[in-house]
Amino acid sequence: MKHNLKDLVIPKENEDLLKVFIKTMPIAVAMLDDHLRYIITSDRWFKETNLPESDITGKLHYDIVPDLPERWKETHQRCLKGEHVKCEEDVFIRSNGNTEYLRWEILPWYKSSDIIGGIIMFVEHITERKIAEKKMEKMLTKLKKSNAELKQFAHMCAHDLTEPLRTITNYIHLVEEKVQNKDLQDINNYLNIIRDGATYMRALVQGILNYSQMGLHKPNKSFFHLDKIVKNTQISLAKRIKEKNAVIYCSDLPKIYADSTLITQVMHNLINNALKFNCNESPIITITAEENKEGWLININDNGIGIDKKYHATIFNIFVRLHSKSQYPGSGIGLASCKKIIEDHGGEMGVQSTLNKGSTFWFTLPKK
Repeated sequence: MKHNLKDLVIPKENEDLLKVFIKTMPIAVAMLDDHLRYIITSDRWFKETNLPESDITGKLHYDIVPDLPERWKETHQRCLKGEHVKCEEDVFIRSNGNTEYLRWEILPWYKSSDIIGGIIMFVEHITERKIAEKKMEKMLTKLKKSNAELKQFAHMCAHDLTEPLRTITNYIHLVEEKVQNKDLQDINNYLNIIRDGATYMRALVQGILNYSQMGLHKPNKSFFHLDKIVKNTQISLAKRIKEKNAVIYCSDLPKIYADSTLITQVMHNLINNALKFNCNESPIITITAEENKEGWLININDNGIGIDKKYHATIFNIFVRLHSKSQYPGSGIGLASCKKIIEDHGGEMGVQSTLNKGSTFWFTLPKK
């Protein structure tokens, strides 16, 4: 909207012609008197201001739009004193809580060269454009994050695959030397190390493939009881639970709306970690759920080894391991996968933990 109407003087004999002109203008225009009562509006005024079409001639602007912010009312008074004010982008919070974005311009019109007869307002509704811009910004932010993650992912893949590959290569050379020298002592040990390295690499590659495919498809959501998932997880981990002499307590768990297969993966990983990283004679795992306005907060608490606060954020990054593979075997992909699954559901995941005092892993899920 570009209007160069600095001093709009309207002789009385031209008022009727101006009214016809305003009414048929292809933009949202309203002409008001010095008491801010409507004189005439363009047909587009109702569309741009989200007002129901009706005869508003003679009615006070503030009665037609009762939720106008005070700052706009102050602007109207300034324009009635001769100012010409415009705004390229303004936020209008409606009384019903909706947010609208407007571009507007207000200038006085004159009955004569020194008598102001009222104001003329130009309005353009730019809400759809702003929503599109915000979506684009969100997509660009997500793309930048994805690019950064991809770069990190590629680097870490190369690093984590190089380690077992180097081990395998070194021991193959040792086996070759042993065979050439016809010295077969320790060769079985070397072959076992090579086999373990290959097994680890295979598991790592499979984990990488599974992780890379996450987010390609929307979760297949349905309603199901979370306690059923926990019971199934206990069955699949029954051997380890018995070996560790562990006890798992569950409060009343809710019916949730999610992808049951993916949530099973999350619960299996978190409960398995609670068993793995626990040196107590009897590990205790407690699973609880809290309801809030947005959805559900699920907590998995344990009395395990705990996590130093400085690692609380990084443990959810792919390939991050706080312990050696010999001490606690694993690929470093599990928690990263869990976090990605929960985020794909529109939730969040985090941890509260103190070293040597156990951990509480938590995640949120929307109700729908």
